[in-house]
Amino acid sequence: MDHPDRGGHALEEQEIEAHFPDSGLGLERPDFVLTYSGRICAVVECKNSLAQLEQAIQEACEYSDAINSHGVYASHLAIGIAGEESHGFGVKVRFRHDGAWLPLTSNGYELTAVPTLREIELADIAGNATTEIEPPSVTEFIDAAILISEILRHARVEAPLRPRVIGALAMCLYHTDLPSTSHCTLALINIGVNDAINDALGLNPEKKLRLIEALRLLGGDYERLEPSLGRIVDILKQLNIRPVLQTDTDFLGIFYEAFLRYGYDNNALGIVFTPRHMTNFCADLVGISPIDKVIDLASGTGGFLVAAFDRMLSGARSNAEIARIKDNIYGFDTNPTIWALATLNMFFRGDGKSHLENKSCFDADVIAMTTGRFTRAFLNPPFSQDDEPERNFIDRSMASLEPGGLLCVVVKAGIFADDDNAQWRANFTREHTVMAVISLPDDLFYPHAAAPTSTLIAKAHIPHSTGSGTCPLVFMGRIVNDGFAKLKKRRIQVEGSQLPEFLESFSSFLAGNECTCPGTESIEGHNLLSGNEWAPENWLSQSFLSPEETSSSLIDVRSSILRAAIAHQGLNTVAIDQYPTGRESLPRLNYNFQSTLDFFFTISGGRSSGEKNYEEGPFPYISSGDPLNSIVRLVEANNDSEVFSNGGLTVTAFGLCCVQPWPFLARGNGGSAVRVLVPRYSMSFSELVWFASQINVQRWRFGYSRMAIAGRIRRLVVRSPEAVMGFNANVSDDIDELVNAFIKASETI
Repeated sequence: MDHPDRGGHALEEQEIEAHFPDSGLGLERPDFVLTYSGRICAVVECKNSLAQLEQAIQEACEYSDAINSHGVYASHLAIGIAGEESHGFGVKVRFRHDGAWLPLTSNGYELTAVPTLREIELADIAGNATTEIEPPSVTEFIDAAILISEILRHARVEAPLRPRVIGALAMCLYHTDLPSTSHCTLALINIGVNDAINDALGLNPEKKLRLIEALRLLGGDYERLEPSLGRIVDILKQLNIRPVLQTDTDFLGIFYEAFLRYGYDNNALGIVFTPRHMTNFCADLVGISPIDKVIDLASGTGGFLVAAFDRMLSGARSNAEIARIKDNIYGFDTNPTIWALATLNMFFRGDGKSHLENKSCFDADVIAMTTGRFTRAFLNPPFSQDDEPERNFIDRSMASLEPGGLLCVVVKAGIFADDDNAQWRANFTREHTVMAVISLPDDLFYPHAAAPTSTLIAKAHIPHSTGSGTCPLVFMGRIVNDGFAKLKKRRIQVEGSQLPEFLESFSSFLAGNECTCPGTESIEGHNLLSGNEWAPENWLSQSFLSPEETSSSLIDVRSSILRAAIAHQGLNTVAIDQYPTGRESLPRLNYNFQSTLDFFFTISGGRSSGEKNYEEGPFPYISSGDPLNSIVRLVEANNDSEVFSNGGLTVTAFGLCCVQPWPFLARGNGGSAVRVLVPRYSMSFSELVWFASQINVQRWRFGYSRMAIAGRIRRLVVRSPEAVMGFNANVSDDIDELVNAFIKASETI
């Protein structure tokens, strides 16, 4: 907590008198006062034992009374904090109303964390010991999730059993208070869960029994945890769990997502859920109204269903309409604990009638009850299940929709690009319409599920191509900034989210107008027929580069060569003199001319086997995983046919292009295969650098889900230089000069 002079809002005990010289406190002062707009807004008293919480809040109230009695300043808020790190903290907040100190509440429940300045301000405005709770920040959810995960790990609770603890405590705290002390026992929690579920309206008896069973904490794992239950309750209370559960904040979903992402070894559960800001984005993309019927066949904790439900309720105009909405939400998940969390999630939002079932969407009875009944389907299918591939979930979701119904799915991007799914794509467009494909940030599911993902929006049971052969336009987009970025092993909120402008651009597209923001455009629908790629990376245009960006890209290509020459001893000695050679026999290059890459270059694959099959030698071995001009090390060729003796350009599997001004070997098999580009026209070294930079600025098109195979890089659109670029330079001399200078400098250090 910083001093007001440093932009903060807290004064420590010894600083109060200097800042508020006539406060009326005398020599006895609280541990802190919080300030806002030059006035005292709260008094804070702290104790180092949780048992002293009542004493802390009583003294905070007494200090506030002293300030109020003196009459110069007013303090309506008192905060008591007690405890320490290993056993947890307790917080009590009181507001002075009509001469009495009352608990500060929101939505009928006491705040159990230090209020934010906004909450304090709203309490002052209300003046009746109530405020409007602010949901915890993403960072606060992550911090709490990590702490609870550590407690569960130290108690040796097995990873698959941990979600049950979160669900049981959330259900219990929704219904009744729990002590954040040693008095919090398994028996108390199990009784609370039982009472909460049995008191719930709208849940049928069978579902109540299954929920109680799914959330009951029994067995050795939980018994080992019992001494730490109060600490977990304390952590949840620091998030103001009770009042927040009464709002439209998806507390359980957001917390559990953070728990799975960042909790120690929770990835052992093998569960990855869609981030809540993305479920909201998807719901807004397809549009949700009170008359929709919504299904999610792999619902997890219900993120998509929560997003849809909230939007449907916001448009409801009568109790009858609300009742119908509650009867039109369906979800399925095979994990009993996750199903229980989803059921709780909807229950917390006032929906006790959601048709959430602990079943597989491929069960015969589920197929019978869902086929052709829904107007909106959402989906994030389980990743990489060989027996149930993602496309099967997509097909089942489409089958559940009525004609014209819309699907929005977040799925691994490879399904829209790889050859293995080409026939599925062809079949899909014969039955349904592809409306949009949007690439999502590569780190969307960080730190789990590193594979890139995309969103597909499709219209059910209306073929992509009409009988006359015409196809609708398709919206393509690529989101780089979703409002979150990796920092210190977390995804935290950042400025510049593209989600709002993408929604606006898609809305414009649906209205028959132009796409309105960078990174989005429409393409002719016939391009997606016959199993062709749907990946936006294949169809989006390359954005214009500023002169500064172009210059930087050129420098990167040159610097890469020089760094490799310094790092690999002896590499400079094999650099080709007067590189590139043989250009006199080639046709003249057309300048300022745009075409596909295969117009300018002959494209072939590497001819070498794995790098470990070679002895040390003079030739650079090019693969796809090394930053030093893609050179792993120097090797001896097993035969002359493996060597590209005249140098050339190399492109890795991930789209990095480097100029190789020396004979080299390039990997020719496996996932790290390299493509080799040999000029069709007379080009100088500087012009080769130019083309390499033209390729590198389009690296965003390639990655694990869409590698730079020959067929793809052939189609890259590039432009030749505006004019002749430097035919006089001898790059081998420059490399020699730099390496010798580096060696000389190294000897003097």
